[in-house]
Amino acid sequence: MAHEKQHYIGSRGGGVKAALKDFFFGALLLGLYGEVVRLKQKYNDIFFSLVMGEFLGIPLLCNYFTLRLLPYLVPEIESARKRLLQDVDVLVLLREGPAVH
Repeated sequence: MAHEKQHYIGSRGGGVKAALKDFFFGALLLGLYGEVVRLKQKYNDIFFSLVMGEFLGIPLLCNYFTLRLLPYLVPEIESARKRLLQDVDVLVLLREGPAVH
């Protein structure tokens, strides 16, 4: 019979201090962290659409810098293509509020 280990608060090695740190991070900063991640994703999408616009069907000139950046962008081409070409619900945009950035 396998011995099952019980997990208690702070059992990952940090103790109560780490548990309190995680709690306060979740309570105070998790919303801000999520907003920063969404904003970073929007900026990445804008950059990707400018650099790889031809791949998405946006008529832009292919230049030297696009070809230089191509090896770095190849791993995320498919995921960015799916993300940029997905349908956007108007109600979701209204929930996010006006874009200030």
